[in-house]
Amino acid sequence: MTISLLQLNPPLSTQPPPVLACAEKGPAMGNDAANSRSADWLRRSILQFINDNQFRPGEKLGTERQLADQFGVTRGQLRKSLEELESGHFLRRATGSAGGIFVDDGRLQRQLNTIQGVPSLLRQQGKLLRTQIVRSGITVASPYERRNLGLQPDMPVITIERLRLVDDLPWSLETSTLPAHRFTKMLTQDLTGSVYSLLESLYHVEPSIARETLDVTSAEARQADLLGVSVGHPMIEIWRTCFDQDGQPFEIGHDFFLGDRTRVHTERYGANWKRALSGEAGRRDGH
Repeated sequence: MTISLLQLNPPLSTQPPPVLACAEKGPAMGNDAANSRSADWLRRSILQFINDNQFRPGEKLGTERQLADQFGVTRGQLRKSLEELESGHFLRRATGSAGGIFVDDGRLQRQLNTIQGVPSLLRQQGKLLRTQIVRSGITVASPYERRNLGLQPDMPVITIERLRLVDDLPWSLETSTLPAHRFTKMLTQDLTGSVYSLLESLYHVEPSIARETLDVTSAEARQADLLGVSVGHPMIEIWRTCFDQDGQPFEIGHDFFLGDRTRVHTERYGANWKRALSGEAGRRDGH
């Protein structure tokens, strides 16, 4: 199965998801009653609330304050239960403007609506990222690379292949190919972080549009060895061409994500998609 997508940066809706819309808040309780509620009761109540209201993995339950009010407990009591539910991969907590408490099943969410570096993506999900450089160097561009990066014959490209580990477990194998003449001295930089952040800070290149194609595939011998899985393990394969703010192609990406650790999220627009995107941009700019 192959899925082709065009990413605009950033088209995500800024409207918050409905929070606790299906639940009826219980009667207000005093501190003595709240303190008497056991951690076991609270864990079971949260799981029952998720089940009764049919929350799916990735959906936001609310903030700590909202959940504490919902169940009539202190935030300190709530945190103890959240820690246990998080360690069991029932919930995950995320910080920042898009933070909160989310339903979880242990999978990592890969957004397709924004062009976002993996470090930022996983930081929003409260995950610990570690990166290993598998290989990096300069080679002559292949016919595919020349065609998609607009290069002349025999022009060189920079190739960077990285293994991403999340919470010390392999998650993805990612390769970025860049035109060498645009990004001199790129290989002297720390490549374990976000390539997009490096390109923006050093070369003033910002990703504007990305065209991606997704395939469901299986691990070959080399991929299986690097990712610590068996040959034939289910994978999500992504081919990407990324364009800068001037409409020039600057990166070809070829990524493999473990299928059993990854969830793909996207947001689609109907016939009025231009109006929808314009409205989102206006709200972000305060217009």
